[in-house]
Amino acid sequence: MNSKQSLYLQRGVCVTLVAVGVSLCVGAHAEYLCKAPPLPEDKRACELAKLDRPDALRQFIQRTQGTYDLNMLDYVTDEDVARWELARQQTPAQPAKAVASREQGRTR
Repeated sequence: MNSKQSLYLQRGVCVTLVAVGVSLCVGAHAEYLCKAPPLPEDKRACELAKLDRPDALRQFIQRTQGTYDLNMLDYVTDEDVARWELARQQTPAQPAKAVASREQGRTR
């Protein structure tokens, strides 16, 4: 397995695990805050949850963790997870050369 295939496999496994975990936990977690977000940080998290990828929401929650103590499951529905998965499947694969040059730029 080359590095390109390994990267795609890792990405697919991560997205699948997030999708399964969120879909299992969302049903058990009853506090969906996006119906009427009470605070500005909740409103921002709800806006980010509506994007095609979970990355922005995850980064916002991680970045503000010490301040707001947000939980990703409070802002995500099964429909959000399905939309993220569909967007991931429709995203064209990056050529190995572009991935390698981007990775090389990070090590500098």
